[in-house]
Amino acid sequence: MFQSWYSSHKAQTLALLADLHRHPETGFEEVRTAGVVAAQLRRLGLQVAEGIGGTGVVGRLAGQGASSAMPRRIAIRAELDALPMQEASGLDYSSTIDGRFHGCGHDGHTVTALTAAGYLAAHPDFAGEAIFIFQPAEELLRGARAMLADGLFDRFPCDEVYALHNLPGLTPGHVGVPDGAALASSDDLDVMISGAGTHSSAPHAGADTVLAAASFMTQVQQAATRVTDARAAAVVSFGKIAGGTARNILPDSVRIEGTMRCGDPATRARLGQLLHDTARGISTIHGVTVDLEMSPVAPVATNDPACRDAVLASARQVLGQDKVIDRVQHLMASEDFAEFQALIPGAYFFVGQNGPYPHHPGYSFDPDIIPIGAEIFVDLIKTRTALPQSTPPLQKAQ
Repeated sequence: MFQSWYSSHKAQTLALLADLHRHPETGFEEVRTAGVVAAQLRRLGLQVAEGIGGTGVVGRLAGQGASSAMPRRIAIRAELDALPMQEASGLDYSSTIDGRFHGCGHDGHTVTALTAAGYLAAHPDFAGEAIFIFQPAEELLRGARAMLADGLFDRFPCDEVYALHNLPGLTPGHVGVPDGAALASSDDLDVMISGAGTHSSAPHAGADTVLAAASFMTQVQQAATRVTDARAAAVVSFGKIAGGTARNILPDSVRIEGTMRCGDPATRARLGQLLHDTARGISTIHGVTVDLEMSPVAPVATNDPACRDAVLASARQVLGQDKVIDRVQHLMASEDFAEFQALIPGAYFFVGQNGPYPHHPGYSFDPDIIPIGAEIFVDLIKTRTALPQSTPPLQKAQ
């Protein structure tokens, strides 16, 4: 039934994808994109709220099926933002904005959610309510928090929340569902190493902050392999280092910037302690001051067991057993969908496609996975709203 409906709507779906792709907007600047989404939702007959968390949009659709006094509300989350990078995909509907590119497929995710909303609006034979959340600034890992601070779940209480991501490398047309962690936590690392600068010929007369910086990065990488369980997922990377003005002057400061990503909270805490311990050791050995600041960005995105099982069931219903991969390996990338999962039960899953990995200039979202994701969302809403509601929507304390 869904596939026949989609066939008659495919042309306008692809036109919408091309339109969003041609007009990418980065985090908290998605004014046009949000306007297009809001207009589409209103055209479908949904109740629409705009400006949540800046440029976020929410659409509410009430089912016309039998429902209890406390109807269940199931949310679908999609992202609005693009990346600040140049496109080199060669698509005939490539970005028209210099230095802006939907290089992660958020345009496709948005269209997938809108497609699910379109089908349900035409076939409202489900109980409860479907809540469609279109989130800004996922690439900044700040949009979910902004929407929550703006009262997202106070205004739109939800029982469960679901999201997907395209995944080059996973067999095209297949769905992978992680068990437990779906995506890693993220912490920003800022390290300032300071000391008395001196001439390069007399390092004993001052402090070598460059050597101390190199030692810090090396010691962290070496020690991390010894204190982290080899079966656990964790990675510390330093992507920026700056210091010095001349080849023969040891500078009085060096700044390092990096990230830490972990697959579980215990590893995250242990590595955080290791970084502070290493900073103290480097300070003593090299006679420098090491100021380390760790800024939490996103928690581990952890799939709720019941929600994960629901995705597996819906994906198998849509695709068949042979195209659904249970316990697919989680990614070390981070997603602020985790902020939603920290408050209400939810699950995150992957849909496979070919081509370069996201954030590559040649990346291209595969439109053939739109009906796959949309039909899974539809089945999730129908099956999960049909469950009995014994308690109000679960909301953990922030």
